[in-house]
Amino acid sequence: MLNVALTGNIAAGKSTVVDWFRDWGATVIDADVLAREAQAPGSEVLAAIAGKFGADVLAADGSLDRAALRAKVMGDDVALSSLNAIVHPAVQQRRVELQRVARDRGDAILVNDIPLLFEALDPDVFDVIVLVDAPVAVRRTRLRALRGLSNDDADRMIAAQMPAERKRTRSHHVLDNAGTLKELEAKARALFLTLRKQAAGEQTGTLLLCAADAKDSAPLLDAIAARYDDAGVTVARAAGKTPAIAKALQAAMPRAMVATAAAATAARAAWTDAGRPCPLFHLSPDPDPIAVRLDLRPWGHERVALSEEDGAGLAPRADLV
Repeated sequence: MLNVALTGNIAAGKSTVVDWFRDWGATVIDADVLAREAQAPGSEVLAAIAGKFGADVLAADGSLDRAALRAKVMGDDVALSSLNAIVHPAVQQRRVELQRVARDRGDAILVNDIPLLFEALDPDVFDVIVLVDAPVAVRRTRLRALRGLSNDDADRMIAAQMPAERKRTRSHHVLDNAGTLKELEAKARALFLTLRKQAAGEQTGTLLLCAADAKDSAPLLDAIAARYDDAGVTVARAAGKTPAIAKALQAAMPRAMVATAAAATAARAAWTDAGRPCPLFHLSPDPDPIAVRLDLRPWGHERVALSEEDGAGLAPRADLV
């Protein structure tokens, strides 16, 4: 799993990019959502906040009055550090739990939406750091237009975060957002394709496609190859009887195999003789997405229905994209 941290100062456009990445297939963990969960009524975190900053940061229903709390920490570095020391450990613990779930599930790209990445965490624990940035003047204008803030209030919110200039040199990718929404989307899509190929190339290994001959189910196998080639996965092919498939299997050491109906017997024999080293799938009319572990994420090509060989579930997972 490619573990990505996506950050950006206020009004830079980070949330918009996160939404696109989610729509394009990434799993997203939102730090703000985790913070709200940690600060829920009755939680230890909320009790600690009230103990530190006073009961007047609580609303009448016992929930956190975020405006009241913001007024107490805005512009006060000591108070803000105290708040972060209460909230961030709980958020980080929950983030680690969700990362484990995503990894065990076989997710390819995990995007951690973390506004205060550089201020509160060690960025080096992530595989990739993406910064969304825009000039201060542009962000000030957005805060005035979208939130109705005065220049002074906007400047206070901007000044409360580490300057983006210090973050740019520590980021692997920077999405500059001083232009139109369409321009930002084009940059974000290009970056997501890069991340997707990095995830596939580093994490997956080879996919072996097995057929009886060159004409056997060629359009379907070509469709599978196109999808996984596009995602950065190495695709190998084998055609013929058991010895030919066994030779290709030994050479490719694939993470998964797909066999046509005509090649099913030969592929199964080669696969069994090799000790069932990976999941074996067959072209199938069954579109069950639970059984089709190999083909869960469509990256722009039509899905081809597959079914898994009996007993292959004991092998390692093979969610290639």
